[in-house]
Amino acid sequence: MNKTLLLTRILLKNGGGQLTGAGRKKRRLSVRFLLPVLLLAAFLPLMFSLVSLVSFMYDGLASFGLEGMIPGLGLAVTCVVIFIFGVFYVINVFYFSQDVEHLLPLPLKPAQILTAKFIVTLLYEYLTQLLLLLPVLLTFGIKNGSGIVYYIYSGLIFLALPIIPLVLSSLVAMITMSFSSIARNKDRFRMLAGIAAVILSVGGNILFQRTMNKSMNPEQLQDMLQNGHNAFIDLAARAFPSAKLAADALLKETSLAGLANLTLFLSLSCLFFIGFVFLGQRLYFKGVLGISESSARRKRLSASRYDKLTVQQSVLKAYLIKELRILFRTPPYFLNCVLMSFLWPVFFLIPVLTQPNLMESLRTAESIVNHDGMAALILAGGASIFLFVSGTNPTASTSISREGTGFFVNKYLPVAYGKMISAKMLAGWLLTLSSAFLLTALAYLLLQLPLLLVLLLLLVSIPATLFCCLTGVLIDLLMPKLHWDNEQKAVKQNLNGIYNMLIGILAAGLIFFVVFKLELSLLSTALALLVLFIGADLLLYRLLMTKGRKWFLKIEV
Repeated sequence: MNKTLLLTRILLKNGGGQLTGAGRKKRRLSVRFLLPVLLLAAFLPLMFSLVSLVSFMYDGLASFGLEGMIPGLGLAVTCVVIFIFGVFYVINVFYFSQDVEHLLPLPLKPAQILTAKFIVTLLYEYLTQLLLLLPVLLTFGIKNGSGIVYYIYSGLIFLALPIIPLVLSSLVAMITMSFSSIARNKDRFRMLAGIAAVILSVGGNILFQRTMNKSMNPEQLQDMLQNGHNAFIDLAARAFPSAKLAADALLKETSLAGLANLTLFLSLSCLFFIGFVFLGQRLYFKGVLGISESSARRKRLSASRYDKLTVQQSVLKAYLIKELRILFRTPPYFLNCVLMSFLWPVFFLIPVLTQPNLMESLRTAESIVNHDGMAALILAGGASIFLFVSGTNPTASTSISREGTGFFVNKYLPVAYGKMISAKMLAGWLLTLSSAFLLTALAYLLLQLPLLLVLLLLLVSIPATLFCCLTGVLIDLLMPKLHWDNEQKAVKQNLNGIYNMLIGILAAGLIFFVVFKLELSLLSTALALLVLFIGADLLLYRLLMTKGRKWFLKIEV
């Protein structure tokens, strides 16, 4: 057990941290203290909104005696979210970290390596629970007047709840990745396996929600109202039966039945974890051994093909193509930067695919969209979404960090620093702009938006997505993370991506709030957004081409 905890600590210490070196301790400490403050400031509005929603639901359901459905729904929804995000976390921590080949020669048992990596992934999931589950449990406990036993049970459930969905996510990822030993091109297979795992998790969630929604016909809904909140809990917890045990434990905390449900919940979580270790030793190492190897095809080039490949082209274009090829060919970069750009339309489609009556509701909203004031809010909301999508994409905010310890090579290339910086910015801009165009096309198909509004959305998306790409490159120039031992840490465990995401969230919220308060018309809103974004982009680009070059020159490995 001591070795497991020690290995967990080493994995966390090795995987985190923004700066290295003795001369940067003060900056590293300041970053560690600054990050929680920034995260708290960014997510406090979301948590307060969730608290208000739960409080409102409690007051409305209490009159029918159905307030007990709140813990069950909160626990079940949290399990689904953990399962979906768990697939990403498991692939990154278990496979793309590439540290297993260094751990295997050490005097460590396979179970110790698996347990340590599982704990690291579990800690990431606790951050998700802090945002989703903690407000639900605290609000329900306060509104319900629960005693100290409720909060003790809530603490134990909070710690154990992610285990079962995370085990299921791990099994999905391991089964997919276990076939890597038969793949000739390891990098390509890792990308395909990662995509398959994501498709399985998202597709499974869609299938489950469609099944749930189809089962909720009026007769069943009437039976639920007559039977009380337990029926709602049964419905909400079909995906993860452990959520029902946890909900019953919270609702019956003053009786022996609550203690019995809590004991069963904790026992079931332990059994799932034991099963994970047992199966993981047979699946995980089969897929991870030799995964860092790669292969290449040897192909004879014809004279015409050689001339085509060696034709002189623009320096900016050549460097941009180099950046895009690295992004598409490196599995961690592809999954975290490229694939995420095309997953946003899928996330927005999930409610449409899972809610049978949602399309009818969208059709009734078409008349509202044509109103000038509502169209202006949609334009502002679209700009806010573009900022959020661009800010959450780590392509630009890790553009310097992805160079790693090989960054010094850039200083020997006969390429101006401004060209390199511009190419890195353009690579992120192309990906985020693709997301914006796909989201706009999806909104047009679902909401039947007027053509003028669609054109304005496309027009605003160009400078809006560029804004967060410029801020991302500036942040990474100031604080590059060049010391990493695998590509996954350069993008997934890089705080620069979080800083840029916070900038995108704050800018998005501010823009929508101002447009909502001023009650501008559609054309006035479009003109104001274009002037604002283009002006900000010009200032940031000028800063990038002046100060950015100096920061680029001062970067040392």
